[in-house]
Amino acid sequence: MRVAMMLYAGFQLLEVSGPMDVFHEANRLYGRTFYESHLIGTSPGPVLCSNGTAVGTTECLAETSTPFDVVVVPGSPMVSSTREHRELVAWLSDAGPSTRRLACISNGAFLLARAGVADHHSLTTHWRDAHRLAAEFPRVHVSSDPGCMKDGNLYSSGGASAGIHLALSIVREDLGETAADTIAGTLLMQPR
Repeated sequence: MRVAMMLYAGFQLLEVSGPMDVFHEANRLYGRTFYESHLIGTSPGPVLCSNGTAVGTTECLAETSTPFDVVVVPGSPMVSSTREHRELVAWLSDAGPSTRRLACISNGAFLLARAGVADHHSLTTHWRDAHRLAAEFPRVHVSSDPGCMKDGNLYSSGGASAGIHLALSIVREDLGETAADTIAGTLLMQPR
């Protein structure tokens, strides 16, 4: 499974590293690379996340060969009402229909909504952002549930820790309940 972790200026690192650890543990448990992670940025080179850490990309949007099986869009503490991250939003709009699973964590939901791929679907986001997301994107059915949600090929979570549960739900679909529970135990979490 090809997994694209989308990196953009100001993304929250935990919302990328948590799901990546879940997929890494699944590979370890599976005994080979089942989930092939790609760190995708808008340009080559490191991307500065919200806590100041620079994370290197493995490829940039212009170089990607879609489709991906899973695309994960993390949130940011500073997602504004402006139309920032246009290149990423355009890529999501183009790639979304051919992506098996589109996932957003926390207010990464704004980027999926801006791309139009969440129209007439349900998404959850961080409770602080739910009202604004619903107001700005009335065609998206918004929930402030702190957990995870699935609607068709769209997966969403209410926050960083729920992003780990979102990744576990994908593993559960692919590799079964026992694998997901084992990974949750390895990461010192109670299975959901």
